[in-house]
Amino acid sequence: MTSLEETIGSMATILLRQRHGTTAVERSDIAAALTDCQKAFPVPLTPDQVSTIQAELESKLIVKVGNATSLVDAIGHVDWYFGEKKTDRRFYKRYEDFLLHNQGWANAAVTAIDASTDTIMEQLENPSREGTWDRRGLVVGHVQSGKTANYAALANKAADAGYKLIVVLAGMHNALRQQTQRRLDRDFLGYDTTPPGRGEGYRPIGVNEFDRGVYAEHLTTQAANGDFNQAFADNLGMGVQQRPVLMVVKKNAKILANLNNWVSEKLTPKGDTETRPLLVIDDEADQASVDTGQQGFDDEEVPESDYEPTRINGQIRRLLFSFSRRAYVAYTATPFANILIHDKAASDGFGADLFPRNFIVNLPTPSNYVGPSLVFGLDSEDAGAEPLDIIRHVDQDKEGWITASHKRTFNPKYQNADDIPPSLKDAILSFVLVCAARSVRGQSGVHNSMLIHVSRFKDVQSKVYSQVDQWFTDLKRSLRYKTGSRPLVEACQKLWISDFEPTTQKLNSLGIFKDTPPISWEDLKDELTAAVDRIRIQVVNSEMPAAIDYEGNSGQGLNIIAIGGDKLSRGLTLEGLSVSYFLRASKMYDSLMQMGRWFGYRPGYADLCRVYLTPDLALWFRHVATAADELRESLNSMAMIGATPENYGLRIQAHDIMLVTAQNKMRHGETFQISFQGETKIQTVLFDDGPNNLRNATAITLFLGNLGEPAPLNVAERVDAALTSTSSRRIWSGVRGSDVADLLSEMVFPEESRQVNGLRLAKYIREQIKVGELTDWTICLPAGAGEPLTVRGMEFTTVNRAPIPRGTDTGRYVVKTSLSPSDETVDLSDEEFESALASTNRKRAANGGTKAKIPDGQEIRRTRGIDPKRALLILYPLSPSAAHLKLDVPIFAVVASFPESQSGQTVRYIFSTTEQRFELA
Repeated sequence: MTSLEETIGSMATILLRQRHGTTAVERSDIAAALTDCQKAFPVPLTPDQVSTIQAELESKLIVKVGNATSLVDAIGHVDWYFGEKKTDRRFYKRYEDFLLHNQGWANAAVTAIDASTDTIMEQLENPSREGTWDRRGLVVGHVQSGKTANYAALANKAADAGYKLIVVLAGMHNALRQQTQRRLDRDFLGYDTTPPGRGEGYRPIGVNEFDRGVYAEHLTTQAANGDFNQAFADNLGMGVQQRPVLMVVKKNAKILANLNNWVSEKLTPKGDTETRPLLVIDDEADQASVDTGQQGFDDEEVPESDYEPTRINGQIRRLLFSFSRRAYVAYTATPFANILIHDKAASDGFGADLFPRNFIVNLPTPSNYVGPSLVFGLDSEDAGAEPLDIIRHVDQDKEGWITASHKRTFNPKYQNADDIPPSLKDAILSFVLVCAARSVRGQSGVHNSMLIHVSRFKDVQSKVYSQVDQWFTDLKRSLRYKTGSRPLVEACQKLWISDFEPTTQKLNSLGIFKDTPPISWEDLKDELTAAVDRIRIQVVNSEMPAAIDYEGNSGQGLNIIAIGGDKLSRGLTLEGLSVSYFLRASKMYDSLMQMGRWFGYRPGYADLCRVYLTPDLALWFRHVATAADELRESLNSMAMIGATPENYGLRIQAHDIMLVTAQNKMRHGETFQISFQGETKIQTVLFDDGPNNLRNATAITLFLGNLGEPAPLNVAERVDAALTSTSSRRIWSGVRGSDVADLLSEMVFPEESRQVNGLRLAKYIREQIKVGELTDWTICLPAGAGEPLTVRGMEFTTVNRAPIPRGTDTGRYVVKTSLSPSDETVDLSDEEFESALASTNRKRAANGGTKAKIPDGQEIRRTRGIDPKRALLILYPLSPSAAHLKLDVPIFAVVASFPESQSGQTVRYIFSTTEQRFELA
């Protein structure tokens, strides 16, 4: 924006704060504030200028955030965080003011962070409470969703309440520790901890602007060597007294051991460990903090008392065990390892393990968050809108530049030359276009980042850097001196017109983003040279001396291409990340999600973002996004019925996502248990060839032929006319579970069909039959508007399901979802339907949602679970024509809806070492 537009935008923001306080604002409120602010200027703004300011303010201020949910075990806890404990909060108040008035946060976002951290504080103990107490909890956020802001708020509130020592465990790399220290200097301390020169004081920053009367000490600094150092702490001569003390410490066994030695030598003799409360905030808590050793338990689940945990886990527990009054709060977006910690684990000298036995808090997702489901879509009945059209596929095998499995000595080559492949050149040109486009949109002085993540080996990263740097240097020289620049400019023009312009137009037409005005090539081309000149390339790994200094370049902004591996996978934030080139092959669930640095907030440039990866990786991300969404929904539902963290841990152990998570962590044959209780498994990945589809169509036709004549259920009158009609369905009831299991065993499914695997489902059904469940099935055969097809004399009217365009690159027919939501209700009575619908609408009302016309899937399955003998199998005959395939049989998609189960039965799977083997490079 121009300086005039920025001035009026700032005035409007202040006016909106005055008029609406911390309540949410609407589009009409912003328009009214802009109209009033324009009156202060003699020359009226043009409609385009008003539109630009309006879009910018909407992207920042119109944010909707739900409520956090929590599982709580209140045994031994005393309620305390209410009344005056919430009134005199100067640390937090200045942080809130900083977010609103300096960072431009939306009112709703600040209100949500206040509410969620109140929920966490309520589950900690009163720091003034006498005696020994110990609180352990877990906060589940989203990748790149603002967890740091949340625990900064928690640290401020803890300081207000009287917690004296606050230790933040910040990743395993110096760069991440420095990044976290910088953030907490700004958001909590209010001064730069970089050691000042002789006679100089610490430079005030951040929250200091809003209240200089509160002060906290520090024992770690922003310097590259600023991690905890016992000599530095001794020189300060500071214990833990009246002022709060902050430490930001790397998860390194040696550094943590030094911290523990300092505690035992300096704090314990003073009595500080008995009287001063400790709060440990563990960022990325599923990394390094979890004990990976093998502690023994007897038949009564009593742990070995002399067991010694793995080093980092042991040092964290030793720190907690040293204090009589202690609280531990873990933060992560991938909580599976934390929840699977044995809840009885403990050992002499280390105390209890880090299982979050007291509370688990699930943070809400802001409406402006670009997360896995929005980028990759979901395989579920609540799949929602189509994913953003920002994925660009890389044919890694065809280009042959870098192999999925390689060693540290590998030399990347394209066509036997030290050159980068065409896909990476396109990705870099896309980044140049993004930098130029953001400048045209008036987003000057902002950070722009590109990620290149193709290898975990530093030697290979260096070779990639050399090739990228050489190609980019030639690009820069050509544009600057106009030497052979025409082909490059033409390539940029073609990429912009064929890719960027249609994507922006599509997203604007869908109404997903209101702050992404279209840009013409004529407006863009003059910015290319300036954009290229400002871009620099940097390797980001453990050998880099310091973190990328975004904070120190906040005035002019950085344009950076970051090349790295593990260091880019966890916690490290790439500001303004817009283009990602990602070829790392990891099928470990939590690692894969954490590698997704492209998730987060993209105000004013979400349409410009691009993710370059292989089709297989895109499907994996889609699958794990679905699994994560299911498990979050499970947590929310269990919170409604007052379940505890221990209950949730048992549920997670039985979820089939463990086949993705833990399989790659095994080094020997190992048994896992899974369950499908209360879940709907929806097939979205299907074969696109004749033989496999003929086999499935034949098996289903024979199965249905043996069931006799269908008997449609009378449910048409209760389903809204806008939904799938029930009149054309064929329905069979009272089908034996063993017959369903036999059908699923006979059918074949693509390996990529992680949601629906016939052999696993069949084995689960047979195990449930043994305890008297899943014996009575309803079979539903929908009909749609597709072509009629006949198999062995049985006619099917096919259902149209459009293929996901990028799914064709995988050699599979991939759909957004095969399930029509109303189909899952076909076996419910009218009373059951109304009961499930009422429960659905109670949940929606609690979250500020609108009334539904049909129940959500979870309430359907809960209702069906009153009689867990019942289950539903839906067989969708999908249209080959809609899939652009020349087949003469339907493509059958399977949906299995399982009831909630009281038996807790699980299916056991054993994976051999051959099945486990996978290169995690």
